[in-house]
Amino acid sequence: MAAESRQSKPKGFGMMTRIVYFHQAICLAFFVSGLRLSSVPGVEQLVLHRLVGIVVSLASLLAMFAVANGKSLKALDWLRVVLWIGVFKILIVQLWLLGQGEIGLPSYTRAMLINELVAIPLALYWSRPSHFHYLSSVDRGTGSTAA
Repeated sequence: MAAESRQSKPKGFGMMTRIVYFHQAICLAFFVSGLRLSSVPGVEQLVLHRLVGIVVSLASLLAMFAVANGKSLKALDWLRVVLWIGVFKILIVQLWLLGQGEIGLPSYTRAMLINELVAIPLALYWSRPSHFHYLSSVDRGTGSTAA
C-alpha cells in the first residue's frame, strides 16, 4: 500500500542532479583557483566574492547530495535557497565588476549568459512543487516521520 502512494521521480530529476553536481564542481574549482590569484595587486576585492562562492558551491553540493540520496525535504528547501542565492550573487558580482570597470561589456554579457543560463534554469527546476510532492511521497512510503 505504501508503494501506491509513492510518486515517480519528476521528469529530469537525474539529469538535473548531475548538472547541479557538475556546475557547482566547476564553480568550486574556479573559486578555489581564484583565491590563489588574490595575492595579485588589485584582486583583493574579489576575495570575499570567491569565499562566498566556495561556501555557496559546497552548500549546493551537500544539499543536492541530501536531496538525491537522502530524499530529504529539509535539504530540498536548503537547495532551493542556496541555488537562488547563487543566481543573485552572480548578478550582483557581475554588475559590481562592470561598475568598477574590471570587465568590459562584452565580457560581462558573456559571463552573465554562461552563468545565468545554467543557474536560473537549475533554480527554477528545483523550485517546482513536484519535487516536494515526490520527496513527501518517498518519506511517507518509507514510514519515516523526520522531515
